[in-house]
Amino acid sequence: MISYKSFLSCGAAAMVVCVAAEAAAQTRQFNVPAQAAVTAVPEFARQAQVQIIAPARDLEGVATPAVQGQLDLREALDRLLAGTPLRVVSQTDRLITLRSTSNSRQGAGAVAGHIIDPASGQYMRNAIVRVTAADGARRTVTAGESGDYRIADLPEGQAELTVSFTGFPDQIASVQILAGKTAQVNFELARGGQDAVNVQEVIVTASVRDGDARAIMSQRQSLDIKNSLSSESFGDISEGNVGEFIKYMPGVDTEGEGDDTVRYVRLRGLPPEYTAITVNGVSLAAADANAGSSTSRSFSFEQVSLSSIDSIEISKTTSADVDANAPAGTINLRTKRAFDRKGRRITAQVSGFTHSDQWNDHVTGPGEGAHDGKVSPSGQFEYSDVFFDRRLGVVASISQSNTYTEMEQAFYPRSYVPNAVSPDPMAMTTINAHMRGQEVSRFASSLTLDYRATDALILSLSAIYNDAYLWSGQRTHLFTTGARTYGVDGDAALDFTTRQPSTATGVSSQSNIISKRGKGLTIVPSFEFTGERVTLDGALSYSNSSSTYNPLGREGGIFSLVTAPAAAGNFSASRSGLMSTDFQIAQVSGPDWADPASYKAASIVAYAQDGRYARTEITGGALNLAVETPTPIAPITFKTGVKVKRASYDFGNERVAHQYRYTGPLSVADFMTANASANELNFNGMGIRYTSLSGSERLYMPSNYKIGQLLLSNPEQFTHVLSAADYYTAYIANARHFEEDTNAAYVMATSEVTDRLTLRGGLR
Repeated sequence: MISYKSFLSCGAAAMVVCVAAEAAAQTRQFNVPAQAAVTAVPEFARQAQVQIIAPARDLEGVATPAVQGQLDLREALDRLLAGTPLRVVSQTDRLITLRSTSNSRQGAGAVAGHIIDPASGQYMRNAIVRVTAADGARRTVTAGESGDYRIADLPEGQAELTVSFTGFPDQIASVQILAGKTAQVNFELARGGQDAVNVQEVIVTASVRDGDARAIMSQRQSLDIKNSLSSESFGDISEGNVGEFIKYMPGVDTEGEGDDTVRYVRLRGLPPEYTAITVNGVSLAAADANAGSSTSRSFSFEQVSLSSIDSIEISKTTSADVDANAPAGTINLRTKRAFDRKGRRITAQVSGFTHSDQWNDHVTGPGEGAHDGKVSPSGQFEYSDVFFDRRLGVVASISQSNTYTEMEQAFYPRSYVPNAVSPDPMAMTTINAHMRGQEVSRFASSLTLDYRATDALILSLSAIYNDAYLWSGQRTHLFTTGARTYGVDGDAALDFTTRQPSTATGVSSQSNIISKRGKGLTIVPSFEFTGERVTLDGALSYSNSSSTYNPLGREGGIFSLVTAPAAAGNFSASRSGLMSTDFQIAQVSGPDWADPASYKAASIVAYAQDGRYARTEITGGALNLAVETPTPIAPITFKTGVKVKRASYDFGNERVAHQYRYTGPLSVADFMTANASANELNFNGMGIRYTSLSGSERLYMPSNYKIGQLLLSNPEQFTHVLSAADYYTAYIANARHFEEDTNAAYVMATSEVTDRLTLRGGLR
């Protein structure tokens, strides 16, 4: 049945369609006597030349005051509604919607449900749900973490729901809203043209597209300047390093240590210490002993595996509810959740990593002798399921990745100051031929438990454990030219022969062994309570990470000799161009560089240990409360919260305290011969080639492993060398301990004024 009031309202709208926009901007003469709202509202609409929609039940029993005088629309409407329970729900140039605050409470209902992609079983978080209520008011909400949505305080009558998600056509459904009841409407999204015949094909091929769609919806939902990307987008990263994935995202630069392993990430050109890394919004510890305390605020990605990550969000601006310690931005790693998908899912994967250097005949590798294995195996296993009528969700994953890489590098310091013995404008002072064979293994495991204690309360527990191991043999032949001291014959930049005296060093051989282990454990219990207008969530967090270098204990090799063995002699060097590194080096005089006895040292002193370590521990807690409040213009969500965090950092480098001098029966020459390495330096990629006086392509290199085994088996042949200055450096000057307490509180408000305009303000 259509009431008389509604009929008049519709008629007024028909008369002013052409002039409504003008009417809203002008003042008009109003003469609306005090009377019942059931007649006052249509009369006001006629005089204002606008359309007003109000449920008949909201006008019953309401009296409005008089409105008289030359007034603009806003002022006149405020006078009409003053002292009444009527409020403006929405207003445009053509339409004003009124509702009664008293009746809406008594006759309000709600609609709720979940949104799923039946092809993949994924619940569609961040799906946009729009509702047009019976009174014409429009509301928009976003589906939560498990694809659930709820819209409360809807008037009785027919409502229309529209669900939107990137990559899917909109779905529309009508629902009858009843006072005091919650209507259940679930949506199963399907792409256009999808049918039962090719469902299996969709399941296999749509994962990347689905992942990107979820990331795009997350990006759309955020008010921050944010890039979101699903971890499925780039497929499998052989090394499992999250940094290898992040480096492809816009605005991201990465840093390493010359071995192509991503350790640090920079946003917007700022140093790594200005970027915060979180997991599900919780700070994550990731210690790295490589550079000591200078990188205490930098997050190292060496220990973090991609296997448990669902998506990555890079926010370049922050709102009040986000930590304010990251001027460059925040990278949030979202883990996989069982409530993200429907039913059981078991995934197993086995893979292998190889490259040409693993198949050639060169004796290379981080250890002593040829690298074992032509293929580096990797694998991962993931299990997720929901139990007890979707009350309990479980996601467990375990992964192991292994890689072997070889890196060739040539660097040559140059002098641009000519002198009498060397008039060339540029001369190379040394040529460094560096090669490393490196194994990286990553083990990662994660467990996420979500328990829906009630329909409104979810309890969660997340645990992540990572163990990363890097084993690297770094070997360098350093050729000294003496160009600015003794001069050279030929072009000092392209093709020359050195002319140093017979006692001057022509080549030295340096070998370093890196054995670095990083471990990390993060535990986060949390809860989330969702009421009709209230959301309360909180979490406690514990994150611990350690990074240690221990080549002698793990691999049985010393870190390095304090002084690299050196041999005298001259050589010729040439290359094809100024931008080329294909050096052809040939010894032309002096003792043969392939003979260990040619290398001299005043004494044999070894760094038995690398000595670097780092430890980081972060504990914290957070509590957030969000309340949605209806207003005459648009709903406003007020959010407030508190957060406490304590972080402690320890760094040290005790290398100089682990010096041992060889005092055994062997002479220096015999020691060099007995501890010669069988490994060779492979430069087939760069084209570097060198030969000794005898024509051998294998110059002498000490074996850190043979020396380490000698030290372990015959410690009496070594004397511990520790001066007062070295003690101070190792245990005092190089030791750092920091503690940091962060306490924060914030308040913010967000209002979606229209479908295209959302306002937010806050203070932290």
